[in-house]
Amino acid sequence: RPIPRRLLPDDMMVWPALGDGTLGEAALVRHVRFERTESAVDDAHRSADGGAGRVFVDAANSEGAFEIPAGSRVLVGAGPSLHVASCRRCCVLRGQVHHWELEVG
Repeated sequence: RPIPRRLLPDDMMVWPALGDGTLGEAALVRHVRFERTESAVDDAHRSADGGAGRVFVDAANSEGAFEIPAGSRVLVGAGPSLHVASCRRCCVLRGQVHHWELEVG
């Protein structure tokens, strides 16, 4: 079963990494989920970094979904653009992609 659309409230702009170290043209992926992770930082003016997390992209319910390569840039909501550190493909039986999990920061 795909991830229900009600659990995919965010939209994301993607600038995919190309093989030569540059970024491709922006693409919109609608209906993703960004789960932000925060950690303490050594800065008296900030309590947490706030710029990292995991993005879930469903193969069926995320419009415009594709496997986003590491090194890409993404923008979810109004926050700053983030670097894609890794993309994990989560498959069901027979290797069919169920969703992708992007580690961003």
